[in-house]
Amino acid sequence: MYYTDDYWDFNSTDLDYNYTLPDIPDTLRPEIQPIQIAALLFYCLVFLLGVPGNAVVVWVTGFCMPRSVTSLWFLNLALVDLLCCLSLPLLMVPLAHDDHWPLGPLACTLVKSLFYMVMYCSILQLVVISVDRWMLVSRPVWCQNNRRPRKAVWVCVAVWCLALVGSAPQFVYTRQINAGQDKRECVTLYSLLSAWLVTSYRFAVGFFLPFAVIVACHLVVYSRAESGLSRGRTRSKRTLRVVVGVVLSFFLCWLPLHIVDFLLLTVPRSSAHSPRLYLAHVLALCLAYFNSCLNPLLYVCLGRGFKQSMNRSVRGLLQFISEDPATRTSVATNDTKSSSTQKEATKISLACTDHKRELHSKPDSRWMPQFNSTKHVCGSLFFLLHPLPDVYLC
Repeated sequence: MYYTDDYWDFNSTDLDYNYTLPDIPDTLRPEIQPIQIAALLFYCLVFLLGVPGNAVVVWVTGFCMPRSVTSLWFLNLALVDLLCCLSLPLLMVPLAHDDHWPLGPLACTLVKSLFYMVMYCSILQLVVISVDRWMLVSRPVWCQNNRRPRKAVWVCVAVWCLALVGSAPQFVYTRQINAGQDKRECVTLYSLLSAWLVTSYRFAVGFFLPFAVIVACHLVVYSRAESGLSRGRTRSKRTLRVVVGVVLSFFLCWLPLHIVDFLLLTVPRSSAHSPRLYLAHVLALCLAYFNSCLNPLLYVCLGRGFKQSMNRSVRGLLQFISEDPATRTSVATNDTKSSSTQKEATKISLACTDHKRELHSKPDSRWMPQFNSTKHVCGSLFFLLHPLPDVYLC
């Protein structure tokens, strides 16, 4: 978010000169600063890592892993990060043109507001994941009866709606303005009071309160896991590492931006520290966007189930690409035959079971040889006819 002198009251009468917007002196903003070039390179890195990384997470959690509440949580989080990474090229355009915005007023409102909508959506999704883990250890019976993927979908929809409501001030106050004869900028215009209210609200709702909820939930989860069985504790710790890694990366990446936002409100634009704050704001934005490409790395490094599903999916995809089309058609035909053969094997197995029950109901000695031979034949037919999978599927 770009802060300008729009925090001042433009209607005050104590100003001795007339202007529409205060321009930052050229000494504070040269055409392209070295930090802006570094930010462009950093944005390119985030885009190149974040888009394919989050796309893989969406693919694995959405199409390859079994549909569960947990997979839906991380699928929604990956969609948020993917949307954030896809918006980076639009933000790189003004950064490379001395903050000139050539994309029009509609794109200005949508793109700038999308940044904070993604922020609220990410933090709300992390809160949902933490509360869900707390419910699993505190209310296991309730979760067993009510924790369903369909309800999780509605929770994800509610997260997006709440994020839209939370970012409403950005949609209202962000606009394109004329900053010169041939220059247009995309800024958020607040009065001084509105700026303090919005920044304080963003810090409380988007950082402090969620952090308190997440820490409290994970303290309960950790204490319950420590008192559980060794096997359950090992599995719980493995899952806990993923969630804690995602949570820590989020807050470490977003905390500097909140700090700089408050500093920009307290330091006058005429101060000697203003250029440093401008550079700090650019760096804080880079760090915040870096969180969008960091989550997939955490899944791959810490998530055992995610790694297994991704490995199976990649092997199946590589085998599908390397197969000859004729072989692929033959495999499809064999799969059809195998499915019908499997049905026949099931029928034979059921028939064998019925036959065994019948033999047990007649404990005459003359039935014993027939029972042994029937058992041998049924077992042989089942293992001969039951097909093995040709490829690893998702």
